[in-house]
Amino acid sequence: MIKPTHKPRIAVNEAAILRRSGADDMACTIIDVSKEGFRIKVAGAVPVGADYQLSYGGETHKIAVRWASMGEVGGEFLA
Repeated sequence: MIKPTHKPRIAVNEAAILRRSGADDMACTIIDVSKEGFRIKVAGAVPVGADYQLSYGGETHKIAVRWASMGEVGGEFLA
């Protein structure tokens, strides 16, 4: 039996800001989160593998983008 490789995610639907050094801030919507990762909806292109910051709920988190497809981006929270 094959088990899922990602942690259970919680639906959020919360406004956020995606930041990258040297680039304009990008408004986004957090679709869901888990303890280790997230999925967001964005209007523009987001390069995979680049390190970013994701700000929401009064907090800012360092993140790594792991995939991007058709206006959605997924990644993990960095320590």
